[in-house]
Amino acid sequence: MTEQLIVGAIALLLAGWIIRPLLERRRGLAPPPDDPRTADLLEAKQSVYRSIVDLEMDHEMGKMDRDDYVQLRQQSKAEALHILQELEGDTSNNSEELTDQTLEDEIRAARARMRRK
Repeated sequence: MTEQLIVGAIALLLAGWIIRPLLERRRGLAPPPDDPRTADLLEAKQSVYRSIVDLEMDHEMGKMDRDDYVQLRQQSKAEALHILQELEGDTSNNSEELTDQTLEDEIRAARARMRRK
């Protein structure tokens, strides 16, 4: 009887240990936006960030020369900047420096997320 309680307690602890990361990951996800346009923009933003991180990896591995890397990264950043401005409802370039820093911060976060996976 005591052995069954110990085995049961260990099984519950193991189940909790296995399920906990799944629950934490789910809590960290933002709920999908109600507006389909916003959902499309968020998906496009993540896609551009992934492509920028892929470009960085290709350049680091020597698969791409510096000039191509710089040109493609600038194009991708411009696309991401446009998406960010659309998400914020701002089409002016008044806060370009702030937005560029925000963009670099988000790219850094996307890079960290991709490397964790």
